[in-house]
Amino acid sequence: MGNATRRASLAIGWAAATLCLPTLAHAGGRLPISPVTKSFKSHRACVASLEATYAEDRRQIVPRAIDANGNTRETNLLTKGIERLGPKTARYDATIWYHNGGLRADLPGQQLETSHSYRHRIRQCEGRVMTTSGGDGYTLSTFDAADTPDRPKQ
Repeated sequence: MGNATRRASLAIGWAAATLCLPTLAHAGGRLPISPVTKSFKSHRACVASLEATYAEDRRQIVPRAIDANGNTRETNLLTKGIERLGPKTARYDATIWYHNGGLRADLPGQQLETSHSYRHRIRQCEGRVMTTSGGDGYTLSTFDAADTPDRPKQ
């Protein structure tokens, strides 16, 4: 292999490695959703839809629970609720987090691996038109000491 070919191969290799580095450093992933719009009969009807969505999201909250096998489940809602941004503008920005854990017998001690995923939606009413955007994603799993009857999770 000649020097010119070797230099070209090295340059291509370094370029490929450089392009891959940002993906290697991610601690999770996110998939955006394309914005969609929906028209209502009035601004009031649009805001009523925001309120109904907020109520539905609150019903999804599940406090941390542990089953007989040591598996855990929890659902959290992060939001400021419905925000009034102007006389004809309202927004509901919410993230629902899903946490599911299981005991890992292959790890030293009793460790619980918990996976974390989320659904983030931004719904904004401008007059009688609602625009919905956001995304779905996940983070890397976390590891904690497993809950035991004599040492419950704090």
